[in-house]
Amino acid sequence: MATRKAPPAPKRDRLALTPSPALRAALEDLSEALNKPPATLAADLLTEMIPQLEGIAKIARATKAGNKAAAKKALQHMIGDSMAEVIAQQQPDLYKGKR
Repeated sequence: MATRKAPPAPKRDRLALTPSPALRAALEDLSEALNKPPATLAADLLTEMIPQLEGIAKIARATKAGNKAAAKKALQHMIGDSMAEVIAQQQPDLYKGKR
């Protein structure tokens, strides 16, 4: 029986980053605590932040174009999404002990 090779992982573009000493120390500390390489942690953290990065870009574009109403709307949407996430994470705690 022939062994199948796993398909190659999709190639990801690299991005060179130069962290400040404080950021480097924080990443190395977390890296040690989680037993993950600092570069993997940085990539994971940035991946989790994609919605925030997209929201900030939208706000920056609207501000740059002088469209204050669009910038305000994008900011309100971003804040609303963030608050909804916080509430969703806290919701189980709201019902503890109530039956």
